[in-house]
Amino acid sequence: MFPIINHISNRSFKIRNFEEDKIATLNANRGLRYEGVFEKNHLFCGNFYLINSDGQLIEVFEIEMIIGGDYPNDFPVVKLIGNNIELIEDNHISKSGIICFDHPYIINSIKKGGIRIYDFVNFYLPKYFSWVLIKKYGDSIILQEWSHGTEGTKQFYKALLGTTNNETIVVFLENYCNNPRIQRNSKCYCGSGKKLKSCHLISAQYLKATPLKYILTDIKLFH
Repeated sequence: MFPIINHISNRSFKIRNFEEDKIATLNANRGLRYEGVFEKNHLFCGNFYLINSDGQLIEVFEIEMIIGGDYPNDFPVVKLIGNNIELIEDNHISKSGIICFDHPYIINSIKKGGIRIYDFVNFYLPKYFSWVLIKKYGDSIILQEWSHGTEGTKQFYKALLGTTNNETIVVFLENYCNNPRIQRNSKCYCGSGKKLKSCHLISAQYLKATPLKYILTDIKLFH
């Protein structure tokens, strides 16, 4: 949803398995409850309390959250049950209430690395609900977000590579697709002449989670 390549890095305590993750999540979010396993998916339901930095309640959102059977290599799916938010594309939420939290390619990378439910709930939920309330009641001009569809994908690559130059993006993507085996000491895909480790190594590593067939199609967006 947001034009930032996000890294979730809250590792202040150890969570070794789903059961520990579930307990930590519920202890930190008293409005949520665990309903059990349905068709191999874990289901959480209840209220998410959006709280400000002073510990004051801002608003309550009733949600359902599904964790896939590939935990921790699955990105949670969250459905809004209440009517706090208008179900329109501009709010990055579907007509059925499914929230879009990030660009699919970022989600691919997060899934590959694995994500704890605790980190997801305490990072993405307050981020999204705070954003949508500012958009609803505040100054939406100051907000940054991913565009929809192909424009969002173009925006993703510009943020990933740190450039608005279409030619540089095309060169990077074509070189990457021709040789997707990442070697730190090879020349960077962008054509800068620098070693990959000193240039766009993190960008290339991000793309490893997305199939080449999609990246090859995306190249056409910049011609």
